[in-house]
Amino acid sequence: MTWRIILQLALSGLSIGSIYALVGLALVLPFKASGIVNFAQGEIVTFGAYLALILSGLGLPYLAVVPLVLIGAAAFGMVIERILIRPIVSQPEFTLVIVTFAIGLIIKAGIRLHWQDNTFSIDAPFVGPPLALGALRLNPAYLVFIASMLVVVAALFVFFGYSKFGKAMRASALDSIAARLMGIRIGSVFSAAWALSTMLGAFVGLLLGPVIGINPEIGHLILKGLVAAVIGGFSSLGGAVAGGLLLGLLETYAGAFFGATFKNVVPFGVLILLLLLRPQGLAGASSARRV
Repeated sequence: MTWRIILQLALSGLSIGSIYALVGLALVLPFKASGIVNFAQGEIVTFGAYLALILSGLGLPYLAVVPLVLIGAAAFGMVIERILIRPIVSQPEFTLVIVTFAIGLIIKAGIRLHWQDNTFSIDAPFVGPPLALGALRLNPAYLVFIASMLVVVAALFVFFGYSKFGKAMRASALDSIAARLMGIRIGSVFSAAWALSTMLGAFVGLLLGPVIGINPEIGHLILKGLVAAVIGGFSSLGGAVAGGLLLGLLETYAGAFFGATFKNVVPFGVLILLLLLRPQGLAGASSARRV
């Protein structure tokens, strides 16, 4: 295997790993704020892609569709949190899991009622022939995936590190009771976390839709995003990013060396091994509880 092929595979792995990282971030955000894993996140990705399809059908260019989809997804996330999640947030974890699963099934069923299982496409400026860089051939979509992930991570770093509301969200994630006593509105923090989460999910749909097509199963990658979040440590945003990139690279190289079947086994094999050796994840902290 030549160095050119190794670099091509690395670029491919980092690009798909960037998608996994974004989905992992979308899962970790509401979990840190409210302790809920949103198993409907895959359908949020699908929702974003189909919302982009609707707006593109109205004649809007892709660059105008992006902010409208993000705004619509944020509003959708806040509605879900306020109407369906907040009233049951104190219920047993199994109840919350079932509710988020049900939300995802409802979204997917609604999409299938109108669009069935047909695959659609939308135009995007980053879909085109590969770019030549010496002996390398760079897919513009791969570069956009990686750049988008870096921009999102930088934006979240600035938001949580320097904005007043971002610091309030961090405080709530550490100790919601103490944060409430300090005057932080926990309900607003929950809503904001779900809005950010659905925005990220819809953004992934915007990125993937023009490349792989839009269909009701586009959100199946929630499984890989979930694996990425667990690998990194479910309480760590940086860990979710690292887990996603690592998973993308492992999957790509496994597929190149051992075939597509083994490629699909690797993520879950790594997950099981990590849970056995380091259950808190790569960036997670172990916790002890007195009983």
